[in-house]
Amino acid sequence: MKKQTRLVIGLAIAIISLCISILRITDVIPASPKKPKYVFYFIGDGMSFNHILGTEHYNTEKAGASKTLRLNFTQFNTRNFVTNYSASNLVTDSAAAGTALASGKKTGNAHIGVDMEGNELHTLADVASEQGYKVGLVTNVGINHATPSCFYGHTSDRFGFPKLVDDYIASDVAFIAGSTIMDMKSGPQDPKYKPITTAELAERIRNAGIELTLDIEQAAKCSGKRVALVANDKENKHVPYVIDRKGDEQHTLLNHSKAAIEYLTREAEDGFFLMIEGGKLDYAAHEQDAVATFCEVNEFAECVQLALEFAKQHPKETLIVVTSDHETGGMSLGWDHYEIRMNLLMAQRASAIQMTKTIQQMRAEGKRNWNDYKQALSDGFGLWSLVPVSAEDEAVLRHDFYDIFLKYGPMVDGLYNKSEFLVYDAIRILNKAASIDWTSLYHTGMYTPLFVKGFGEEKFLECRDQTDIPHTIASLMGGKL
Repeated sequence: MKKQTRLVIGLAIAIISLCISILRITDVIPASPKKPKYVFYFIGDGMSFNHILGTEHYNTEKAGASKTLRLNFTQFNTRNFVTNYSASNLVTDSAAAGTALASGKKTGNAHIGVDMEGNELHTLADVASEQGYKVGLVTNVGINHATPSCFYGHTSDRFGFPKLVDDYIASDVAFIAGSTIMDMKSGPQDPKYKPITTAELAERIRNAGIELTLDIEQAAKCSGKRVALVANDKENKHVPYVIDRKGDEQHTLLNHSKAAIEYLTREAEDGFFLMIEGGKLDYAAHEQDAVATFCEVNEFAECVQLALEFAKQHPKETLIVVTSDHETGGMSLGWDHYEIRMNLLMAQRASAIQMTKTIQQMRAEGKRNWNDYKQALSDGFGLWSLVPVSAEDEAVLRHDFYDIFLKYGPMVDGLYNKSEFLVYDAIRILNKAASIDWTSLYHTGMYTPLFVKGFGEEKFLECRDQTDIPHTIASLMGGKL
């Protein structure tokens, strides 16, 4: 009996000791957070599956690699796809799609932050502020362009740029960055719009007490104030495409994203919500410029890498969501003979828009010889030197040159930019030689991708439409749309 009593007492002591040890360990190891402290929301404007896959194949060819070089976000464990139609059409525009991604509600094309009846919608930026997060918005197009505006703006007219500036001023957005401030010359020619310049809108922001600056370092290190970082505060002028950079540009999507993270990490004690949009990706796809599109996707992925590096320091507190608002251009890969000839794209040295500027300058200088322009197309796109040009295709280019270009004829409207027919057809010939084709100068109704990593990522497997994404993010942040 005494032996049994000693055994029971010994077991009791052991259990008590184990409990004390567990309690001590619990004191050392912090409890898992109930919500993410840092939320990154990446929107590749116009980016769908073929833009992503095409970029991977382009990178692989450029590097001479034997295996496909995968983009970082395509390697996330949680992957999905969603629908993206608007309330007014099966093919959405960026305003309605941005509103869906920001508010979780469908609305009509051209509507920003309002429903079909014009009622203001609650957005993720609002939820984040209510939950104590600092809010940041970064883009490489205008800070009052469609996608960023959907997080703070409320209007049924996406081209009401002054109204969107006023909405931004009235919002809680702590840090915003982009290429410029869109002015009324960018909108429709309608008498109801009072002409206003970028410089005047910039002054309006400064007068509201917001630190509006062109200095990236100043923006990153600013303390105690709201910050607006732009590349140009005098005129509505966007930053160059990645492919057209000279190498010394400071205002890039990557650098603006770095500044936002530095500012928010310091200023946001309770965490931050940061939306980063690759806006010029959409521009390039509107122009059916495959190589320019791939280069924009690559910079977008570099920004995702910033979030991945940040998450290494905060592994249990970070959520990274990568998605798109819609597909642009209807890009197809491998239309000809079951192959893609990416090697033919290696000779492209300039975007379609930069080439348009080049040949327009040549025309302004009085050059009228076809061979001069033929050489320019060869230098910029590799036509004739690397890319075979049939007699039929050259006839099309010569027609563009003599019957349209020299006569200052019509141009191809890619929505945000216009290119000369000579350039548009040259790009088309290059793309088709590589076995890449396009079905539209605008958007399509194709599914859009969803890649998620970090806190609560498994919840996003339930998303079926793009409106489900912000509801899931809001729920994880502890709020509701």
